[in-house]
Amino acid sequence: MEILPILAPHSPDLLESYRRGNKRPILEALSRFHSHLVSRHTPIRAVISMSAGWQVPNIILVDNNPKLESSQDYSGFGSELQYDPNGDPILANAIIAGLKSKGVPSGAGIHGVDHILTVPLFFLIPDASVPVVVTSQPLNHARYIHVLGEVLQSLTPSGHGTILLLLSGMLAQNERIMARNLPDPLFEEYVEEMKRMLQEGESLKPLNIPKPLLERAAPPGKLRELHLLASLGCSKGIMWAMETGPGTMQVLMSFAPIELGGGNL
Repeated sequence: MEILPILAPHSPDLLESYRRGNKRPILEALSRFHSHLVSRHTPIRAVISMSAGWQVPNIILVDNNPKLESSQDYSGFGSELQYDPNGDPILANAIIAGLKSKGVPSGAGIHGVDHILTVPLFFLIPDASVPVVVTSQPLNHARYIHVLGEVLQSLTPSGHGTILLLLSGMLAQNERIMARNLPDPLFEEYVEEMKRMLQEGESLKPLNIPKPLLERAAPPGKLRELHLLASLGCSKGIMWAMETGPGTMQVLMSFAPIELGGGNL
């Protein structure tokens, strides 16, 4: 069993672009990556996501319900998506127990799947046939994220397959810059710094991004996703696509699979 970490785009306008048949490199990349997942020698057994749409202070919550529902937490993009996958209570409860054993406050919560998951999963697992486990993001404890990485690596699920770790690939979302639709030198500096870290660095070091640049970029998860990837030892992934514009930056990027221990959940 292994974990396959990815950063995936999730702007809701991707759905409308797809419906209209618009040509966007990031849509073509999602199609190629779907084919890649299907052709891999190990099937996707489950999806885990630490959602930027579920931010909670002082604790990591995990949705351990057997059935998850779409929250449809977006509007005005022309398309809506109902994507209601099964959950995986055994896997979710194993994450909760692992966090508690390492001294991190954790418990069960109800969240379902927001657009950070439903949009990429529509393209990658369109039939919603794979169970999904969603965790919250801890707002004020970076250490909790690193412990979550340790817990994920220590999971011992039975059987043969891959757990897809799906994280937000929306690395910048400054709505003010988007509304002005004008070049912004500080934002553009952030984009170049992020490109260098993702494609040239020996390791992911989100703390190296200067605070003024991070504040200008305003990513939904404040780069907590990159902190989780760093805790897993991820670096120099495969960049399938990158889409940038005034105030926005989203990527589809995959990283080397991480082997998990044997055993049973």
